[in-house]
Amino acid sequence: MSNINKHGVDMNNKQIKDLYSIDVQDLSHEAAATISGGALDFSDKKDGEGRRLNNIANARRSLGSFNNKATWYEVTGRRDWIAYTGENFTGKSRRLKAGTKGNFTGPFNNDIASVKPA
Repeated sequence: MSNINKHGVDMNNKQIKDLYSIDVQDLSHEAAATISGGALDFSDKKDGEGRRLNNIANARRSLGSFNNKATWYEVTGRRDWIAYTGENFTGKSRRLKAGTKGNFTGPFNNDIASVKPA
């Protein structure tokens, strides 16, 4: 009798037990965004202080109540983002490079209204 036939049930049960022994954990929104290519975070004060809008992972035609309030940004992950001064990706634009963070200056400070991945 072959080894498979002799131990088929035991092997199947062992394989099932092995699958159930795999440790599975939920990912935080930040970790999921980073794995999927990155996210964009904003705050309404310099250096990331103040009220935050975190984990923007997809294009946003409007930042809603955060329109014209962003003073600081951080881009996590491996993709760049384009920030616009107008809703619906209009107005002046600025490319935010992957892996960077900083304070907005000039016409972009407190004037971001929409964003999308580059």
